[in-house]
Amino acid sequence: MTLPAVPADLARPGPGTLTVRVMVDADIETAFAAATDWPAQARWIPLTSVKVVEGDGRSLGSVVHAFTGIGRVGFLDVFTVVGWDPPHSVQVVHTGRLIRGPGAFHLTEYGRQRTEFAWSEELYLPFGRAGEVAWAVARPLAAAALKAGLRRFARYVVSR
Repeated sequence: MTLPAVPADLARPGPGTLTVRVMVDADIETAFAAATDWPAQARWIPLTSVKVVEGDGRSLGSVVHAFTGIGRVGFLDVFTVVGWDPPHSVQVVHTGRLIRGPGAFHLTEYGRQRTEFAWSEELYLPFGRAGEVAWAVARPLAAAALKAGLRRFARYVVSR
């Protein structure tokens, strides 16, 4: 299988690592479908709108744009789906100006109605060495914000 074209340097893990997990009271298929319903992510990721701009969003090579911000002030996360293994995982490569590098969703089922959803990123940090230093402060804040989003995700899945 040929992977979609993304810059090879961005497909390798970067130093900005972050993994957050949440347990979801749903079967793995339901959790996977909710996680990969890209436009619906606006329901559980604050201040974010998401749309599929190439492909169907559920196959290799699909390109997704996620804008986080208020009005026109914010940033655009552009990513390409480079791995698709329903209902267990999705791998992406972020290729935007600010967010760059590999990321993934991994789902593990622990019984009929219990699934762990893990969101991981291995990003290249902007601003060189200053970005690496800033990441030491920003990482716990990013983890807390992502954890809050994943808790909302868990509630969203149950309410669907």
